Amino acid sequence: MNGSQNPNPNPNPNPKQTPIPRNLIWGGAIAGVAIVLIAFVVMFMSSSETPDAFLARWKSTLESGNLKKYEGLWLPNARRKYAQDYKRTAELLQTDSQARLEVNLSGAPSPRRVPRYPSRSQFEGIPLVVHFPGESQQQVRNLTIERKGIIQKRWKIVRDEVVGQEFATVDTTPQVQDTEDTSEPTATPPNSPVVPLVQAWKNALESQDVKKYTGLWDKSAQKKQKANFQSAKRAMSQAPSVDLSQATYVAVPGQKERHIVSDIGVTLYDGGTPIETHSRTLTIAKKGFIWKKWKLINDEIGGEATNPEPVVQYQEPTTNTVSGEESGGTFAGNAPVDTQLKVRQVLGKWQSAWEGKDIETYMSTYAARAQITRVTVSGGGKGKTTYLTKAQLRAKMQRLNQMYAEIQVTISNLQINGDRAVADVTFLQKFKGTPASGTRPAYSDYGTKKLNLMVDPTDGHWKIYAESWSYYEDVPEFPKM
Repeated sequence: MNGSQNPNPNPNPNPKQTPIPRNLIWGGAIAGVAIVLIAFVVMFMSSSETPDAFLARWKSTLESGNLKKYEGLWLPNARRKYAQDYKRTAELLQTDSQARLEVNLSGAPSPRRVPRYPSRSQFEGIPLVVHFPGESQQQVRNLTIERKGIIQKRWKIVRDEVVGQEFATVDTTPQVQDTEDTSEPTATPPNSPVVPLVQAWKNALESQDVKKYTGLWDKSAQKKQKANFQSAKRAMSQAPSVDLSQATYVAVPGQKERHIVSDIGVTLYDGGTPIETHSRTLTIAKKGFIWKKWKLINDEIGGEATNPEPVVQYQEPTTNTVSGEESGGTFAGNAPVDTQLKVRQVLGKWQSAWEGKDIETYMSTYAARAQITRVTVSGGGKGKTTYLTKAQLRAKMQRLNQMYAEIQVTISNLQINGDRAVADVTFLQKFKGTPASGTRPAYSDYGTKKLNLMVDPTDGHWKIYAESWSYYEDVPEFPKM
């Protein structure tokens, strides 16, 4: 064996290692430093402002009257989406508006998270006063804010909503306090969390917005308090005006999420004329499974209604009016006085038009889809029923007008039941028709008439929605001599 031969030769000697380029080393180092710097900026320069601090900044901006600064508080896309909300405040901040804003944060609630939007917070029921020359306007606002930004996140306005407002005289004169205050303590509206709902309720009534009013109710409460809910909706057809100046806000003891607002004055109008003033009591509670909101659970019309002005003037009764004397001298039935008077006005118009053969006026007292029923009773039996449309009633009345030169309709035993928007009317009716060729009635009938009247939502006037006439054949008059 050759001693010079290597018994374990290395077939794969290590190749020469390639050095890392210097520019890559410097590039990686620079990138690492940049990442650290960005993290440092995000950590230490991100806004630490709390929602309460932003609320104070919003208050300061409004009270300073700085429109440009107020615009900067908004998210640009939110300012476009809720342009009406933004413009309402922006117009107050313009120099020519002569308005001065005053925000009261003492009664403002704590911010709450908005469901589905974890980066948003909302303040509900912020009291605000807008001072104009000679008068002031009280507002209640809901402010929704959101934390936005790529590097530096800051709070921005998503919505600045006016949920209630009314003009009122705000006395700024310093008051001299007596040494002893004997007045009873009352809850002040700005300190009550239900003020926004009450203001929204007021706005819904005065705008006669039934849909908005219904939306303020808890759905289950609508069923439990169906009678009060329906009565309140019907009263909205009579142009209500709401007075909150004497309202009392009380939290129900032991139930922190239930409040009662009483002594609310509501005046109803007909064609600009006040017909009655009554008091309202609202019961409000927080409802909801995940996101609880204040909702109406009762709206009670209470207290005796008063008539600020007489609805009709007294006239000597004639054959063409439904007078108290003709119906027994008193108002029979449980309907309020203003309903009694209004229904009598409609009946007087209806009776007069029938006797005067004024077909257009007569038909105008009926609603467009009035249901008309005729029942003929003979021999004490069950009776034969006929149904008429409004067009068929018109044709029938035209035939009567052609048949008789003189028509006389007598109403007696009038009874009116109902409330301020619905009335059930019953009375005895006697009809006599005299032809042109004679002086004695050629035809007469006698029976009971039932009318259902309601306030027509299209024009606010009482109209006949249903009529039932039961005519009794061959009824003798007793006693016979």
